Amino acid sequence: MADGPILMARKKSRREMLHEYVRLQQELVDADPASSSYAATIQAFRQMGYALIAAGYEEDLDRLLRIRVLDGGQVDPTPRDERHVPSDLHVIEQRAL
Repeated sequence: MADGPILMARKKSRREMLHEYVRLQQELVDADPASSSYAATIQAFRQMGYALIAAGYEEDLDRLLRIRVLDGGQVDPTPRDERHVPSDLHVIEQRAL
């Protein structure tokens, strides 16, 4: 049971990193691209993505990116009958929801 505290710390770290990534993602959606802080937010967003990959959470990052693309960047999912694949998006894999 010596791994218990380490496992709990890893789960907490994962949760905090994912929360920060989603927060930055939302900040980018809400921000004005002409603002001076926008470039800094983009840089922080990229760095958080790299940190997630380096920490071994690439599957979580992939899942977050898929959710954002599949939902069209919207907070609420698009109704099934209104969904479509954008013509400029190259789809590698598509799964039923």
